[in-house]
Amino acid sequence: MKNFYLAAAFLISSLVMGQKNGVLPPANVKMAFEKQYPKKIALWTVEYGDQKDDIKFKAKFNETATTKAYAVYDGKGVFKAYKTQIQIDQLPFKAQLYLKKEYPAKPARQILLVIDAQNKTTYKVEGQNNIKFYDIVFNKEGEVQM
Repeated sequence: MKNFYLAAAFLISSLVMGQKNGVLPPANVKMAFEKQYPKKIALWTVEYGDQKDDIKFKAKFNETATTKAYAVYDGKGVFKAYKTQIQIDQLPFKAQLYLKKEYPAKPARQILLVIDAQNKTTYKVEGQNNIKFYDIVFNKEGEVQM
């Protein structure tokens, strides 16, 4: 009988942990998102930084029927960044040439257009070369940022 209760407890706890409901952000964060992206429904996640008050809330939502986007806010509801997936042909030409030259064998796994709170545009390319993963950031002109 003990084994039955133990097995039932493990089953229930694994089902509960497997749910992907996201988190509920503070009201000021949610209101900032709804003001900036009306009629968008977001799945929220939270990231904790090194400092106690370094909390970021990420809203994942559908920008279009086929495009996912992310909006990032701090704990006070201040907008930090907007990220959306793009295709390689939407990168600046200089960035495309760099990727073809330096990483010819493996295409990028994900390419993001990132616009920060200061309206600065960058492109983040995530990929894998043999067994190594890489992230490359390009500026608006397609130059590599270190």
